[in-house]
Amino acid sequence: MKLLNKLWELYERIVIFFLKIVTGGKADQKLIDKLLPFAKFCLVGVLSAIVSLGCYYIVVSINDELYILGYSIGFVLSVLNSYFWNSNFVFHKTDEKLKTIAKTMMSYSFTFVLGNIILYTLIEILKVSAFIAPLINIMITTPMNFILSKFWSYKRREE
Repeated sequence: MKLLNKLWELYERIVIFFLKIVTGGKADQKLIDKLLPFAKFCLVGVLSAIVSLGCYYIVVSINDELYILGYSIGFVLSVLNSYFWNSNFVFHKTDEKLKTIAKTMMSYSFTFVLGNIILYTLIEILKVSAFIAPLINIMITTPMNFILSKFWSYKRREE
């Protein structure tokens, strides 16, 4: 875990460095505090997309008719991946673990069902390639997962 903390700190420094470049050195702590969690969530999203798409493509390469199975396996593994990273490095929520993981699974389950509908529609009805469809799917479901995670799954109680 020590190595992960060091890597995460390096990522934060890189993001802050680029924020200061983009703002001409005017990125104050308030702006950094607003944008850094979003940048972290985006990195977690990329990692989860790699996990999800990796599983999906492995299964589809074996049998392209099993795209729902590939999507399902990828979904479960990517949710667990997201929960780990978001709890420990993005939202720093280590209390109420059971409640948080239950909310995470519920919010991702909503987008899982939606994602299956989108995949089916794209592949079976619109005849989009089974290799392209999950990329379109991720562009639709990822923003929904961010909103649900930030404002529900990882929402802190008011002090």
